[in-house]
Amino acid sequence: MKIYQNIIHYEQCIVPLLQRLSNVEYLTLLLAIDGTTSRLNNFVNGFDLEKDILSYMRHLHQFNFHIRTIFENATHVEIDTIRQSFMKYQQESVDCAVDFFNNNYGQCQIYSLPFIGNRLDSISNRFPLFNMTKTFSMVTMLLLFDDVKPFENLFFARIARDLSHLKTLELFNELEQQEKTKVTTNNIEFTHLSTLILFDIHMDYAEQFLYRSRLPSLIELAIHEDILLAIITQDQQQARNNCSKVEHLVTLETLDDSIDAVRNFFPLAFH
Repeated sequence: MKIYQNIIHYEQCIVPLLQRLSNVEYLTLLLAIDGTTSRLNNFVNGFDLEKDILSYMRHLHQFNFHIRTIFENATHVEIDTIRQSFMKYQQESVDCAVDFFNNNYGQCQIYSLPFIGNRLDSISNRFPLFNMTKTFSMVTMLLLFDDVKPFENLFFARIARDLSHLKTLELFNELEQQEKTKVTTNNIEFTHLSTLILFDIHMDYAEQFLYRSRLPSLIELAIHEDILLAIITQDQQQARNNCSKVEHLVTLETLDDSIDAVRNFFPLAFH
C-alpha cells in the first residue's frame, strides 16, 4: 500500500482495512498520515503497528514500512521514546526520525531497514539522510523542507554523493544560506536529476543549483518568474548550460514581458 498524500482518516479507513487482511504473508506500507484529522493521539510508532495491524496478521512473514505522521501543534516527543516502541524488533532492522518546525508542525518518520522506498518527503537538516551505509541511496524523489535552518552547499554535495539515483528534487526553504561565501568550487554534479522544483525558496537556492552545480540531465524546471529573471539577467555560462536541455519550464506567473529573454535562455522549452 503506497499513499504519499497525507491520509486524513487513517484510523477510520486504513486501519480497519488492514485488520481484515488476516491471511497476508507479505506486507509493505508506504504511508503519509495527517495525525490531526485522523484523530491520533501520538505519532504512529511500533506499539501502534503491533496493536492495530500486526496482531491481526497471524500468517505474516515479512513486513516492510515507511510511515510518516504529521501533526499540527505537535506535542514534543523524544526520539528515544519512538525507538523504545520497537522493542520487538532488532535494533538494526528499524530506525526513525522526529522533527519539529517553526510553522508549528511536527512529524515522525519510522522505517524498516534496509529502506525499501524510493521517495522521501519533508526532509530537513536534522533527518539522518547521510550515513556510512548509504541507507537512502536508491531514493529517486526527494522533497526538502526546513524553516528552522538553511540548507548549505555541503548538504547538497552530500546529496549528490549519497543519493546518486536522484531524479526529482523539490525544495521549500526561504532562509538565506549562511555559508555561501565559503564556497570556493562549483563541482557538485547531480548526474540523473531531471526535474527541479524551486517555488518557495530564497534566491540562494536558485544560485546553488543553476550557478554552482552541474545538471546534465535537467529537462523540467519549476521556478518563480522573479527568481528566473534574476538568473537570466546574470547570464552565467553554468546556468546557460544547465538550462539548455530544459524542455518543460513552469512558472506561476506569465512571462509575456520577458518572453524573448526566457526563450533565448531555454531554447528547447519553446521549440
